[in-house]
Amino acid sequence: MSMAGGVMRMRPVEKIELPAHNPVQLAPGGVHVMLIGVKRALKEGERVPLTLTIRPADGAPFTVKVEAEVHPLVSPAMPMHH
Repeated sequence: MSMAGGVMRMRPVEKIELPAHNPVQLAPGGVHVMLIGVKRALKEGERVPLTLTIRPADGAPFTVKVEAEVHPLVSPAMPMHH
């Protein structure tokens, strides 16, 4: 995510580095997960099951099942400028 001329620009990333023994926080306004092609409207606060694929540098890929809480597209922590 970057701001250019008061406009937020987001771009997809192919991967998120997960350094050993260092937490990586996904959060609005930073690195986050955006769901595309959702079949129904999701409600704020709803929990959505996700499956993440982890590809360690020295091993075989594995999956982790998590639940993500739905946040509004625009929040007070992330004001939109027009």
